[in-house]
Amino acid sequence: MDFFERQHQAKKKTGVLVFLFCVSVLLISLLNHLLVATVLGASSVREEKMEFETTAYTDPVLAVLVFMGTFAVIGMAGLFRRVQLSGGGSSIAAMMGGRLVNMATTDPDERKLMNVVEEMAIASSVALPEVYVMEGEEAINAFAAGYTLDDAVIGVTEGCMRKLSRDELQGVIAHEFSHILNQDMKLNLRLVSVVFGLIALAVIGRVLLRIGFYSSHGRSRRSSENGGGGGALAIGIIGLGLMATSGLGILMGNLIKSAVSRQREYLADSSAVQFTRNPEGLAGALKKIGALSGGSRLLSTPNAEEASHMFFGNALSRSWFSITSTHPPLLERIQLLEPSFDGDFSGVRFDQPQPPRRQSAPSKTSAGIPIPGMGDALGQALPPVIMGLAAAGKVQVGSAAAVADSIGNPTQQHIDFAAALLASLPESVRAAAHDTHDACALVFALLLDPKDGPVRKKQLGQVDKLFGEQMAKATLKLSGEVATLDPRAKLPVADLAIGALRRMAREQFDSFTHLLETLAAADEQIDLFEFSLSKLVIRHLEPHFLKDRKKVVQVYSLKRLNHECSVLISSLACTAGSDDETIKMAYDAGAAHLASATELNQLPPTECGIHELDQALVALVGVGPKLKRQLIETAAATVSADGYLQIQEAELLRAISDSLDCPMPPLAIVLDTGAQ
Repeated sequence: MDFFERQHQAKKKTGVLVFLFCVSVLLISLLNHLLVATVLGASSVREEKMEFETTAYTDPVLAVLVFMGTFAVIGMAGLFRRVQLSGGGSSIAAMMGGRLVNMATTDPDERKLMNVVEEMAIASSVALPEVYVMEGEEAINAFAAGYTLDDAVIGVTEGCMRKLSRDELQGVIAHEFSHILNQDMKLNLRLVSVVFGLIALAVIGRVLLRIGFYSSHGRSRRSSENGGGGGALAIGIIGLGLMATSGLGILMGNLIKSAVSRQREYLADSSAVQFTRNPEGLAGALKKIGALSGGSRLLSTPNAEEASHMFFGNALSRSWFSITSTHPPLLERIQLLEPSFDGDFSGVRFDQPQPPRRQSAPSKTSAGIPIPGMGDALGQALPPVIMGLAAAGKVQVGSAAAVADSIGNPTQQHIDFAAALLASLPESVRAAAHDTHDACALVFALLLDPKDGPVRKKQLGQVDKLFGEQMAKATLKLSGEVATLDPRAKLPVADLAIGALRRMAREQFDSFTHLLETLAAADEQIDLFEFSLSKLVIRHLEPHFLKDRKKVVQVYSLKRLNHECSVLISSLACTAGSDDETIKMAYDAGAAHLASATELNQLPPTECGIHELDQALVALVGVGPKLKRQLIETAAATVSADGYLQIQEAELLRAISDSLDCPMPPLAIVLDTGAQ
């Protein structure tokens, strides 16, 4: 399955979750109705000395009241938990006692972890997620949590961070990034709320049991001769019954978790191998879980049971019934990666981590061209990642469908590129991306005019005015380092800075976004790089600072968005060529992909500028996964109508894809010095 099909499957899983939840509520309501009717019948025998009353079993009013009461309790409990988790991934990490890892940490194991996460973030074009460590947990486990790509977090146990080699840790992190890219996180958070609602009756039953039996016991001493305490006894019986029926809720909750999560774990394992092309790394991590006495079981993490379906390995004690297990059997997962493994964990060693896997040399036919500063980092030339051949300072593009296929599917080439890119960065740039103040200066430096002239002076004055002299000096200092960066490194560097930028104060964010727009427009025109950079950075920060999530109107037909589609294709066609003939050719190439889906009109440049494109993307983000694929194929076909991509066209294509919630891995285009 490609990214878009996985998104579609995630939506179907949500439908399955809702269905199973409704079935669970109906079954629990039925048991509660039988319980209440039995208590009422028994009360009539005791208080009125009559025969057991059975009419309560068939009373429709009582049945409706019990059903509504059960649904209200379960629904309100689930809603309460959902509100508690409204902060996204960070709220889950806090719920489980995670400690946020400092991006500038000097601890060797934490640095190794952050390096792996940074590589995966660059390779998949996902804004760097926050990383948490569950201290004191010797088990090997990890999780990914969040509602969207922008509030995602990665959490690992201390045992996972310290006991795994780099390759093994990379396999685990790739597995978790698969959950991020496949929208499993959103489904998992909904599952936490649903399961919490189903087990809420157990808590209520426990309270009623204490109230009922304690009150009944006290009253029986004082008034046993006149039957006092019968009402309290009934409350206690109802409480005991609720605890019994809540057992069904717990069972149904486990069944739902199993039904929703097990296949997602298989998919995440296979995706991790696809990302890293290194099944030995992931298999090695799973083997160490099997060899470790505690395995992946969490002992001191609070609320681990609620979130057990979110973890890399089984976080609880082994289930007696496989049907309720949230994870496939460990041996089965290993054998899918390493068919020859016989289940013997005695040879697994923890004191001698596996050596890093050697990168294979590029083939002679790959036409690889070194990136300045990057080839030395790897000791070899870095081949272009994009499909096709490097030629004449441009990259020949394969089909638009192949570009769309890369969405959400980073490969080992992308990870190698990310590792080389990180190794090539000046230490000052990398350190700046980890500090909130310097991260702001770094982004400002990326937008500074390269020429030392009036525009640059004006921009520095704007930085000084809004953020002070120190920020202006830091921006100017970093601009020298930024100028030496390979053009392909600039957007990934901005992505690395997102984590530090999220720690700005709320009022600083308003000034920051205003300054980005001001710097981009300082020369009275916004080029493609400035648009792509500001669009990416602001879009990834808004969900964090603007807590009210924008409700996206779901659209399942492009016929309602014919104007926005026309703006998209016309805008991209204008960027793909400078003369009317080239623009027309690019427009026709893109329009051919949407001709059957909606009516299109080629717009003049005055009606399809950067601002109009931005507005169109806001409307198009609500379309379904399959329609998003069509739009991205259309965009790719438009900008590459001549068979080639310029770097700014590739950056714009990535910004458009990102705006549609479809992370596009780096295209890693090789340009000559004369490219614009």
